[in-house]
Amino acid sequence: MRIEELIVDLSKDPFNPELNFRVAVKYEDLKQAASAITFYLRTAEYGVDTHNDLAYASLLKMAVCLSTQNNREHTVLNCWRQALIVNPDRPEAYFIMAQYHEQKAEWHEAYTWAVMGLSKVEQTPLPVDVGYPGNFALEFEKAVAGWWIGRAEESKAIFSKLLTMDIPSNYVEAIIDNFKRINPS
Repeated sequence: MRIEELIVDLSKDPFNPELNFRVAVKYEDLKQAASAITFYLRTAEYGVDTHNDLAYASLLKMAVCLSTQNNREHTVLNCWRQALIVNPDRPEAYFIMAQYHEQKAEWHEAYTWAVMGLSKVEQTPLPVDVGYPGNFALEFEKAVAGWWIGRAEESKAIFSKLLTMDIPSNYVEAIIDNFKRINPS
């Protein structure tokens, strides 16, 4: 459905979280981040009590849109935190927080977020991709961060276990690179 048709439908039912979400996704596809953010926010606001997964996904997608703009780190972090408040039982936001802290070399924080995320049961997929490839990615984050906080044996065990799984090649390559750094012989 074209954006114009969605807007007409939304004008007839402006508080519908599903319609707001579809409009947000369409605007994001059109690379119109500001408009997408508006409708993701509306989805989160109108859907928090009735469409929990949509509200949660909207906050995560809103963070993606905001991260394309300058000087929005604090706002992006707040979106992730709000997503955790909306649904603390899903693993995606925990992974995103672990990955964020790993990229900043904040190893204890990355490890903690990964461990918290691993305590969540993987659920039905969200209606959009929010950058969460699966629970194996939380294991990966735990292993990477674990190495840096003195949990070398745990880290090696996790990496070894991950290499026996069917995971994307970029993770396999990263694990192999990590093993080379761990055992440089």
